Amino acid sequence: MNTPLCQRRSPEHGGTRDCLAVVRPPRFPPGNVDGAPAMEPLNHHGRFPAWRPGRRSGFTMIELAIAITLAGMVTAGLYQLFSVQSRQLLFLDLQTEMHQNLRFATDVLTRTIREAGMGVGSGTTGYLGASGDTNQVLPVVTSYNDWTGGDGTDAFTLVHMDPSLTMNTAAPLGAPPGCDTEELSFNLNVPDYATVIQSFESGEFLLCYDFTNFTDEESYLWVISSVDTTNGTIAVADNCSYTDYLNICACGTENLTPVMTCSKAEVITFYIDNDADGTGPGSEEHPVLMMDLDLDWPESDDVPLVDDIEDVQVAYCLRDNDCSDPTAWVNSITSTQTVWMMRVSIIARSTREDPRGKYEGLRPALESHSEASASDHYYRQVLTTEVTLRNQRFYSNMYSP
Repeated sequence: MNTPLCQRRSPEHGGTRDCLAVVRPPRFPPGNVDGAPAMEPLNHHGRFPAWRPGRRSGFTMIELAIAITLAGMVTAGLYQLFSVQSRQLLFLDLQTEMHQNLRFATDVLTRTIREAGMGVGSGTTGYLGASGDTNQVLPVVTSYNDWTGGDGTDAFTLVHMDPSLTMNTAAPLGAPPGCDTEELSFNLNVPDYATVIQSFESGEFLLCYDFTNFTDEESYLWVISSVDTTNGTIAVADNCSYTDYLNICACGTENLTPVMTCSKAEVITFYIDNDADGTGPGSEEHPVLMMDLDLDWPESDDVPLVDDIEDVQVAYCLRDNDCSDPTAWVNSITSTQTVWMMRVSIIARSTREDPRGKYEGLRPALESHSEASASDHYYRQVLTTEVTLRNQRFYSNMYSP
């Protein structure tokens, strides 16, 4: 508030009054210890609003409770949405992985089945034999129904030569090699032979066949001892100690065909490793589809193909049967039976169980393998395919129509 102070002038100065304005300091609300003016705007009188004790700006308890409740509801909704999306992403990831495993496993199995029998005829004689007996003929297809014993997974062995490495033996200048031969020669002047022969290694199998027998194709299986890529020769261990070979080619008295078609032999066995015995990578929680390449399985040198393949079941349609008839299929075969089609059923399992533990899974029954007795929380996919053994049909129709 401004208060004027006046004093009268003397007559010689006009006799008027001189007034001075005395400015009093404004009144500030408590708390401004430094004397700084309040940050409130002036009122219409040009003064600061009067400060009133107890007046504060803020929220009431009811307003705070409502705000907290709304924030909690929004947070809970966002969490629920995040949880649902996370479960869906996990489910899709597991389904995609199972689908990829099934596709890869099916591709490998069907391709091998289609090639089975090439260069083999009804079976091959020599180093390997059926059921591990080297004195028996090794058939194109060998079945192992419930190979682990009891009600379990299947396994099977397929035999064929590598179609990309075929070579004809060199025509001898004199007598053809005897049945007790330990060396086969190839003409490296033939295009690609010099390159192909470099693909053979010691310890692998050499498969040769000829068409001199009008009732069947004769096939011989040797173990490679060494390879001479300069002179074009492959040294092999003789087969004179195997009965099935001697029944076809008598050592010391008979000779081999002068010219034979040879290639690297593929003797492949597929099986499931679901036992944590230390031999392979598989276990009950982590079953693995395995591939053996020397008819010595299961061993630590076998190749793991696909993870989390829980079961493989195989059915066979034999020659002259109507494969469109479900009753024509069998679950096991003998070494003398000719297979025309194979039906392979594969179960892929998720890498882990449902994290919530709410999904109830059960391994289904396939072929002769009954369903699991107890449920779990794994997801599963099943794929079944039927494949024709083209080479087996061709040879069987050619030699015994």
